[in-house]
Amino acid sequence: MKEIKVYSISSLTDAIGYHNKILETTDTFKLNFQKSQFIRNNYLSIIGLALEKCDNEFEIIEPLDNGVYKAMRTNGFLSEFTELSKSDDTYKTMIKYTQIPLNNYDEVSAFFAYFDTQLKRKVLNTSDKLLNKIMQKILELFSNVFRHSQSELGLFCSGQFYPKNEQFYFTIVDGGVGIPHNVNSYLKEDFNSNKGMFSLKKFQNKSDEECIEWAMQERNSTTGAGGLGLALLEELILKSDGELEIISKQGYYGIKNGKKVLRKLDNSFNGTVISIGLNTNSSKYYFLKGEKNENRD
Repeated sequence: MKEIKVYSISSLTDAIGYHNKILETTDTFKLNFQKSQFIRNNYLSIIGLALEKCDNEFEIIEPLDNGVYKAMRTNGFLSEFTELSKSDDTYKTMIKYTQIPLNNYDEVSAFFAYFDTQLKRKVLNTSDKLLNKIMQKILELFSNVFRHSQSELGLFCSGQFYPKNEQFYFTIVDGGVGIPHNVNSYLKEDFNSNKGMFSLKKFQNKSDEECIEWAMQERNSTTGAGGLGLALLEELILKSDGELEIISKQGYYGIKNGKKVLRKLDNSFNGTVISIGLNTNSSKYYFLKGEKNENRD
């Protein structure tokens, strides 16, 4: 039996690496967290997707580190893939590990209500109007999985609030057709419907990273397949020193340390990952343009 040893999952690169190792395994295997020293629980949604996609039998070896063990048990990941029961989220710091299959769209409303409650407990440095706008965009991200991904496995999500770092991280992932497929299909249909009968021009696909960039723009949030329309969330992340990473196929779009990065990846990810880190530091307060900066009592 093959063994995949997990020492740390502290970045999106780590999570994608273990995701790929799981799917490259052609035999039964053990996913061994025994020596794990740090696991960012939002990335467990990516590991869960790989475990659901793989065709092989597997065994989860629990972490020995007490902090990692408790977090993974409270998150619900261990109870999903082992016989362990889920621990109570006493301090309300988790977005529980959740999978909602494509044919269970009705569950999205209940999960979103839970997500909304958990997030608003910890994100206290924005006005109510701004936070409600942000939550609308997050709900659209959930809905997009069911409208556009074509992945029967549906939505995977998990997250955690880290008080020492004053960050609230969550990751949404699906194993679907990907943003580039949807954007290029939408743009090609639009191109063909608008070109003249005798036009010799041919539609040119955008690169994977260009498709993600196109989808980020607010004006491109359409009812067709494609847009994410995350301009408002992107602006908050840039101004508040938050984090945003999106991977779909070979496209990467990221914001870290106030800078945008757009690049092509060496390897393709079959689906879409959207990982967000909201800075909850209360030394600055954020509100919509036109809003008064009122007292935060």
